[in-house]
Amino acid sequence: MARLVHGSREDAEIALARLKVADHEKRLPRGGTNARSVRAAFQLYLQAIDSGLVELAPRTRVTVRSAANTMSAVELSDGRMFGDVRLSRLTWHDIESLYASMRAVGHGTPWIRRCATVLSRTLELARKRGLLDANPAKDAARPRLTRTKPFAPSNYEVVDLLTRVRVADAEVADMVTVLASTDMRVGELLGLCWSNVDLENAEVHVAWASTDGGPGVGLVRKPTKRSDWRDVPLTGAAVDALQHQRARRLELLQAEPAVESYVFPGGIDPKVAMRPERLQNRWAAARGSSAVTLGHFRHFAATSMLNAGESYRTVADILGNSESTLRLHYDGRTDVGKRKAIAVLELGPSNDGEA
Repeated sequence: MARLVHGSREDAEIALARLKVADHEKRLPRGGTNARSVRAAFQLYLQAIDSGLVELAPRTRVTVRSAANTMSAVELSDGRMFGDVRLSRLTWHDIESLYASMRAVGHGTPWIRRCATVLSRTLELARKRGLLDANPAKDAARPRLTRTKPFAPSNYEVVDLLTRVRVADAEVADMVTVLASTDMRVGELLGLCWSNVDLENAEVHVAWASTDGGPGVGLVRKPTKRSDWRDVPLTGAAVDALQHQRARRLELLQAEPAVESYVFPGGIDPKVAMRPERLQNRWAAARGSSAVTLGHFRHFAATSMLNAGESYRTVADILGNSESTLRLHYDGRTDVGKRKAIAVLELGPSNDGEA
């Protein structure tokens, strides 16, 4: 075991003592590693993902690789490339300088925070492997995310828009009707098979999602986010939309769709899923001048249920989110409880306690 130290003899003795502790705790990698720089640590983390040691969804793997490449290529304020910084010299100051440099070249806060998560997990793996004594990313302050009110179209706007879209693309109108009525994610809708649909009991079982795993992987069907399956009741409009789609497939194939086939496939072959970007493009073409995106329908469903007085727990279960995540996005809205509370502040004789 060895570690290169730049400093005094005392620094070297301290590093050796820490290295011995790491070896005693069996945190040093067997077989050796060349991970001495931040870039090399990223490669170590990516290798752990590829080998299955770190389990991530296919789309998340693509994001992690992109984040690692982005951070490695960032030039810090002192002229160093972040990927070239030696792990033994990496400090929280360097990491905060990374975030500042990323902001300076135009990266948005959400992306920087996502990169920060990748960096923290990378350095944590390096610490476990004995390449670091501590994870400096834990002491670095991440950019604060500014909360904005999610845009949610009204019920009237949704109905009016879907009526117009149905003229241009009836299948897309049915797909979006199911989205707006169940609060499924786009990937979950595209990963839905007929075996997951119970029209008799007006219910869908959401357990899978279709996603692009990136170059060399392509479209895959994976467990839904957090592998948290859920059963979602169907509205009358959603049942009608699914019945329309069943009739559409029956007419096309001259046979009832098989239970293992996709509800909304990408073409004639019922076992080939539709790509998310294809649905996005068809929606963009069908909606015309409307600015409503597919993501807005998830906001519509969540906001509508919460404003009707449903509990965060119930709505979170329907969305497949945690209650804390739901509150983070929607806790500031005008809900039933706020209206009831503010009503006692109404100025007038009816609230002064006198006849």
